[in-house]
Amino acid sequence: MKTVTLKIKAPAKVNFVLEVVGRRPDGYHDLVSVMQALELADELTLTRTGSGVEVRCDHPEVPVGPGNIAYRAAEAVLREGGFSGGVSIHIKKVIPVAAGLGGGSSDAAAAMKGVAMLYGLEIQKGRMADIALGLGADVPFFLSWPCALAQGVGERLTELPPTEETWIVLVKPPFGVSTAWVYSQLNLGLTNTYNSITLPPFEGRPLNAGTLVSCLRNDLERVTVSKYPLIKEIKERLLETGAVAAMMSGSGPTVFGVYRDRAGAEASARSLDGAGWAVHVTRTILAWPEPERAPG
Repeated sequence: MKTVTLKIKAPAKVNFVLEVVGRRPDGYHDLVSVMQALELADELTLTRTGSGVEVRCDHPEVPVGPGNIAYRAAEAVLREGGFSGGVSIHIKKVIPVAAGLGGGSSDAAAAMKGVAMLYGLEIQKGRMADIALGLGADVPFFLSWPCALAQGVGERLTELPPTEETWIVLVKPPFGVSTAWVYSQLNLGLTNTYNSITLPPFEGRPLNAGTLVSCLRNDLERVTVSKYPLIKEIKERLLETGAVAAMMSGSGPTVFGVYRDRAGAEASARSLDGAGWAVHVTRTILAWPEPERAPG
């Protein structure tokens, strides 16, 4: 029987490293980034329909029409496959919105994978990556490996050993941050104080909580904190409550703390309750979640 409905997880990510190494002629920036997927995930339910794309979401801030990146992703894969059939997508939102955790990009990648599975499309990996990059710089990562080195605008990906199970506390303050604004305020003369990241800790062996202490770097943190000093306060609170390291993820505003064990992470999260922040306890993953298929 053909698969007519499937559920697929769309994990969040954090940037263990985010270096901005230059500005391109097209206005985008060249990056060197180490990204790691997390267990915290949105859930997409995709159902085959006669034609067109429909997206619904249980979060009021997420658009449901062509303004939704998952909508555009599904449309692009259907067009690439030459199918007249359609898909209905329901997004159960768990990843905080506008948080620097890649939620929209992950939803887009999950929609791409899901539509291809629903229709049995065999689109070449390189072509899928091209479609993903056309949707957003982080989308190709969510089609690759759970831990990867990303270069260029995010299109040049190199597999890295998945981080050993490491517990993470995510803390998002009650506001979002415009990625475009952060990059527009970036002073490359201040961020490029030394040549690119030292890669040996990321090569050949998995990262863990101990090695991450000396590896974390985010060139965008200084920019975002200059406008939103609460981010620095959250970072300090995480360190005070037991994190071995803490840093802003992506362009922010979410800050993540790294913990040696689950008990420490959960105790820290409890101590931050009531501050008006969205707090999540999660961990790194070694592989992408398998979709759940429902035959028709």
